[in-house]
Amino acid sequence: MDEAGVWQGLGLYDPGAPDAEERLALLRFLCDLGATDTELVEAQRLGRLAALGGALVRRGSGPWFTPEELAERGVADVDTVRRIWQAAGLPPVPAESRELSSRDVGALEAFVAASTVFGEDEVLQFTRAVGAALAAVADASQALFGLTVAGDLSAAGASDLEYAQAFAEGSQMLVDVVPDVMSTLFLHHVDHAVDRYLAGGGDEVGARVTYLAIGFVDLVESTAMVHDLPADDIADALTAFEHRATEVVAAHHGRVVKTIGDEVMFVATTAADAVEIAVALVTFAEEHPALRGLRGGLAWGPLVRGYGDYYGPVVNLAARAVKEARPGEVLADLELVGQVQAATGLRVGSPREHELRGFVEPVVLWPVERRAPGPDPAGGSGGSGGSGGQIALLDRALRCLPYRSVETGKRSSNHPHLSGQSIVFLSA
Repeated sequence: MDEAGVWQGLGLYDPGAPDAEERLALLRFLCDLGATDTELVEAQRLGRLAALGGALVRRGSGPWFTPEELAERGVADVDTVRRIWQAAGLPPVPAESRELSSRDVGALEAFVAASTVFGEDEVLQFTRAVGAALAAVADASQALFGLTVAGDLSAAGASDLEYAQAFAEGSQMLVDVVPDVMSTLFLHHVDHAVDRYLAGGGDEVGARVTYLAIGFVDLVESTAMVHDLPADDIADALTAFEHRATEVVAAHHGRVVKTIGDEVMFVATTAADAVEIAVALVTFAEEHPALRGLRGGLAWGPLVRGYGDYYGPVVNLAARAVKEARPGEVLADLELVGQVQAATGLRVGSPREHELRGFVEPVVLWPVERRAPGPDPAGGSGGSGGSGGQIALLDRALRCLPYRSVETGKRSSNHPHLSGQSIVFLSA
């Protein structure tokens, strides 16, 4: 029986259908890419016959192995394969399923070798960070294809064969081009990560702690915007905000840690850079025709370093501060404003006390902004109504710093980078 007869028997092909010739061409195209009859039947059942073209290109050619076979070869035992795949955010491969390629073998061997140097638990944590980043890149690749190529194909009324060819061509770029681009950009990012590590204290403060500025910027009235605007306008506005945040943070040698809905979390190596980032994004939101404004919260101090993330009381303080800021305002804590005071072109306003969730004592926060041209109408740093008010605010501010002794107000011994600028600023 010829191939058409086989496909007819499998329910893949109907010679009497109006699109019979096109269907036959599609099936032949997919078989040329290496599709089996079983894969064709399953793809049709799922309504993904055209998309199979891309999957076949990404898969590549054999040989293929089961986890059990790799265990017998001494590459990695079945449980190790499962742990690695799950850490990477991938579903586990059944022990007897022939799904692992020679590329997978290389990755598993690299994991085992790294585990002998760094320890398996630490390498698994690193794998989680890599997996999360790559999942975001993969989603972005599909958004890129969907918003461009797939949209054009749909508008043109393209055939399933044309879709399959487009999926295959796009996937070929993912295989041939994207890995080299990612490798190049990764090494550049490593250079900047090393700079942040050293600027944050490096080995002086331990592997788990770094001293950086942490910032959150939050779009104002985003819920109302979502209800008031068409979906395309919302997507365009949020995309523009994310693009601008990435550009501004990078320009000031910082890093966007993550985007949480309508909020961006970032780190910077200096307090002045953190303020410039937040203020620039406030200006962008004010000038954007669809956005309703933006507010920011900043803090400086010891951050607990995760694998690609940051935690700890200072992070919590900045996250709570952004919710207290007025539209168009950026609020900062004592440690950060003490350093900003010496920065040219920046101004610190009058402090206010805030009741922050999770903090026992009221927290004193200062608005920070770019200094307007000409004489400073507030006389420099802003005031709190006399030296008595300054001393009272100093006492309250010290009480909300998690890395100071509340009883003595002295620096903690594990805070080598505290310069005393904050005390000079408040007592001046």
